[in-house]
Amino acid sequence: MLCMSSVKVNASNDLRSKVIGKWEVTVIHASGASRNSFFLDIRESDNKLVFDIPTMDIIEMRFVEKGGKLSANLYIGDFLKFVMWEENGVIKGSFEMSMPYGLSLDFKKLE
Repeated sequence: MLCMSSVKVNASNDLRSKVIGKWEVTVIHASGASRNSFFLDIRESDNKLVFDIPTMDIIEMRFVEKGGKLSANLYIGDFLKFVMWEENGVIKGSFEMSMPYGLSLDFKKLE
């Protein structure tokens, strides 16, 4: 499991409100030689937290909230579990996947 961090957030808000918005996510491959970026849009829909990654045809994928974390199961060439949480005022996350190598992710919240 690889961790990623993004921006400092106000501790008075709940996790849902901290992650809602548009994010630029950079995938750093295990070798560090190549990087790919995509945009992640997190919003509320029908009182559920959902996200879109349009370039990967992922639309209205629902997060499940449990134990102070948000998670979603995805298939992007491999099955993986996407998890986000807050730690010391910073949004963090991980991809848990079956591949023998890991991918680290960097998040940048867009204005």
